[in-house]
Amino acid sequence: MAPGNCVVKGCKTTLFNKGLATNFHPCPTSLEMRNRWLQILKNRCTILDWAKSRICSKHFENKHFDAQRKLKPNAIPTLFPAMGPDSASKTIAKNTNTSSSKLDKALSRMTQSELMSDIKLTLVRMKEPINLSVFVYDDIKCLPDAPMEAKLWVLIKKQEYLNNMLTEAVVKSNKNLENLQKNMTDTKSGRKEMEQNIENYKYVIKCLQEKQATLEEQVEILTAVEAR
Repeated sequence: MAPGNCVVKGCKTTLFNKGLATNFHPCPTSLEMRNRWLQILKNRCTILDWAKSRICSKHFENKHFDAQRKLKPNAIPTLFPAMGPDSASKTIAKNTNTSSSKLDKALSRMTQSELMSDIKLTLVRMKEPINLSVFVYDDIKCLPDAPMEAKLWVLIKKQEYLNNMLTEAVVKSNKNLENLQKNMTDTKSGRKEMEQNIENYKYVIKCLQEKQATLEEQVEILTAVEAR
């Protein structure tokens, strides 16, 4: 299907008859959104090319557009007027949103250490493909014909490496914070000691001034005695 035509089966919208109120929109780039689109469009498109296929705005509800009539990042096609109401696709979209919301709530109740522990336990149970490196380029990208299992494992490897980097960064940050707190404590202690020394110096100066005054009085008395 050419980029100037809507890829949905039965939709007659083209670049030449779409009108001013209708626009063509590209497919999403994220893996999560592509999977959601694929659930709805797999039986409604003859060919679905993520890079070239376009879907017209007639297949999206108003809530999926922003003020500039641009698709929101989480927009999914749910309307298919060329073939009648699509209650099935709406049900799929609703179930997908519900599952995603349920997963988000479950994740929000877990601490970072619990998530890390769960991820490591899951990786231990999963079996990594023996020939995984065969399907990967030197720049850590999968070959076009790589099986889905290999692609998923590459993502897992990247995520595991990223988690390790983040853990190291957190440990280093905590260490720097401890050193900073120690330096602040030492500075406060040093300031307190310096203030105490200043008070001691003030006391010594005061004593010396009093002794000097006493000596001056004695000198005056002796001078008066000698004058007689």
